[in-house]
Amino acid sequence: MADRDVTPDDSLLKQIFTYLPMATSIILQNWDKCVFKAQFSPDSGYSYSACIVRLEAESEDLKTFPTIAALQQIAATVVPKLVPETFKVGKAKNLQGRTFDFSVTEFVEGDLLEDVWQQMSTKEQNSVVTEIVEALEKFHSILPSDKRVKEILEKMLPEEDEELKSSEMPQSFGGPHTGILNDGLGLLGAIIERRKLKKPFCCMEPLVDLQGVRIRSRFEELGSIVINNSAIEKWPGEAVLCHNDLNPRNLILRSCVTSDGKSEYKLAGIIDWELAGFYPASYELSMQDTYLGNANRHVSFYLLLKQKMRNLVPRSSSQMILSQAMELVFESQQRLLLDGNNIGAHIRKRFIEYLMLELDEYPCIGWTRSPQAGPLLEYSSAAFHKLENDVIEEMVAKRAKAA
Repeated sequence: MADRDVTPDDSLLKQIFTYLPMATSIILQNWDKCVFKAQFSPDSGYSYSACIVRLEAESEDLKTFPTIAALQQIAATVVPKLVPETFKVGKAKNLQGRTFDFSVTEFVEGDLLEDVWQQMSTKEQNSVVTEIVEALEKFHSILPSDKRVKEILEKMLPEEDEELKSSEMPQSFGGPHTGILNDGLGLLGAIIERRKLKKPFCCMEPLVDLQGVRIRSRFEELGSIVINNSAIEKWPGEAVLCHNDLNPRNLILRSCVTSDGKSEYKLAGIIDWELAGFYPASYELSMQDTYLGNANRHVSFYLLLKQKMRNLVPRSSSQMILSQAMELVFESQQRLLLDGNNIGAHIRKRFIEYLMLELDEYPCIGWTRSPQAGPLLEYSSAAFHKLENDVIEEMVAKRAKAA
């Protein structure tokens, strides 16, 4: 089936670039999407020697690339050196006549945090996470009603895309992965919809007095929560610019020489803005819990980042109940996936068990580890790949046995 994967063929390259790259290397690909690096000769005519290109099959529902580019430019107004520049967005057809949306963005030189985290000293780790949170604090200073937001959206979005352009309206928030939302109930619905499976794992029902909603897990042990309208109505007004995908694969570090001649890592770039948008700060904080054990194998990074990010979240009841709702929805989904042979859910379960993690009662804290659990023994890259391979082998065997 590999020949069905999207590739940067000559037709696509000629439509995307005025000057063709001398080399391309694929980072990710499937039937509908491809991410690749393009490299150019010094005399190519471009101001850059390399860039990242994202291709995604055209869809009626997909208007993300211009929006993502606009959100990145908005973020760059407060941290210009950490947000990759978007050079171009548009549409192109491959040799088979299939249409793709594409974006061309700056290539950030450096190492993925995922690859170097365990090589870093405790001091370096703390310093880098502090840099990340300082950048987040600046992102969170941007509101959807800000004048600069309206100006950038007006400039960068197509004429037909009026939905996000209207985000200066007090009740508009959200982003590409949830859609543009007009109220807090819309956010709850989007959270559940985004996790939807073939079988239901939780439901949202109005209270008898119509003063709120109840989210009820399909699994009795996970329970339910009541969210009052007074909290739901505050979420649009609490929305700030969020990245929402701060896993170690999306953070670029660069080794720098300090004044005393030593080498240490510094934050060089925050990439992959596909989940960005305007949300309450607790939304971004809770998203970190969903990456642990899959996109993020570094539990010490998770614990340190969560600890520092909590200071960015207002201590309001509305923010806390949103975190609680997101936790209930996600854990209910994972519980249903564990009933089957879902590889990602089983990897996450074993990861959590091995590291002896448990969910804190306080929703903004997320996963914690008791001091009585002993020294933290993190997964190396090789050990994590072995865990993945072991689970895949077991799940494939189970499926074969059930067939």
